[in-house]
Amino acid sequence: MISSTENLAGVLAFNRARAITEMEPLCAAYDAQCIKLEEMIGDLESDLEAVKQKHLRGLKKQAGVVAACEAELYGAVEGSPRLFDKPRTMILHGTKIGFANSVGSVVIDDDAQTVKLAEKHFPDRFDELVKTECTPRKDALRTLSEKDLAKLGCRIEGCGPVVIVKRVAGDVEKLINKLIEKLVGAMVKEDDK
Repeated sequence: MISSTENLAGVLAFNRARAITEMEPLCAAYDAQCIKLEEMIGDLESDLEAVKQKHLRGLKKQAGVVAACEAELYGAVEGSPRLFDKPRTMILHGTKIGFANSVGSVVIDDDAQTVKLAEKHFPDRFDELVKTECTPRKDALRTLSEKDLAKLGCRIEGCGPVVIVKRVAGDVEKLINKLIEKLVGAMVKEDDK
């Protein structure tokens, strides 16, 4: 006679096999859709590259023309300060030209040296002039036990078993992030030119 424990183990193994069998088509469908997305991203990248190449030469040329016009206009305004006594600025053809007072920007050659000198010369205003930042180091805190973390008013959240659904071959997330990086990078480069 088979014991009830052996019977239960057999039922659990059967249920596990059935559950895995039911998940297999879901995994196959997921994989197929990921492959389709990868192909669509590849097509998009190809199309974007073609459009970029089509317009890039003209954009570079026009950017050079705009830069030359701006330099010429800047020189004309700079050479005619008396035209801008009152009013200090004017708008012509949607372009504001003239003079404005700039507050400038503080340039610090050596942060550490500036902090030392501020402490020496302005001790009463040190907290106002220097930002002191003390922040906990999470990587070091992670080495403490739960009990020790509790002493510091900390805890670890989200630990334990979590569901994983991730393609092993050809991470879609990496492809999408790569595409986004390329698009943003291209936009920034075009803005810089």
